[in-house]
Amino acid sequence: MKIGVMLFGCSVLLASAVASAEPVILSSGWTADFSPSIAEGANRSTAVFQLRGSYRVSLPSKGDVFFDTTCVGIETDTTVGKDVTAKGTGRCEMKDKDGDKLLSAIDTVYDGITFKLQGGTGKWKAATGQLVSKEVFTSQADTRWTGFGSGKGEITVSK
Repeated sequence: MKIGVMLFGCSVLLASAVASAEPVILSSGWTADFSPSIAEGANRSTAVFQLRGSYRVSLPSKGDVFFDTTCVGIETDTTVGKDVTAKGTGRCEMKDKDGDKLLSAIDTVYDGITFKLQGGTGKWKAATGQLVSKEVFTSQADTRWTGFGSGKGEITVSK
């Protein structure tokens, strides 16, 4: 009997320590600076980018969390006729008001970013999940783009 009670108590403790995924709403405003493109062939070119912006992540358990965000990466454009497709990869560091960082790998396309959350520091140390943002551009110069993003996803933050 004592062993059964102890096992039940341990399972309750373990269950309470396991965090579940929370739905997330994401919104942002940002500026991305691009290096000059380097040709990879007749219809492909690659550029390095740095994105800086403010991101709001809304979580049921924490409310609105605001991040100062920096992303760096590389993006390749492929032109077929008049159509241009873009695809890239990179890394992001999102710092909250306490200085804790949420880290992610990113995949980019012309009008979107997928954040694959990979932990961080402080309260975000064990964070996992994925956020997908659709981007709308307010200006597009050769080497500087500005815009807004909105999206959703899931995040798991350990207690």
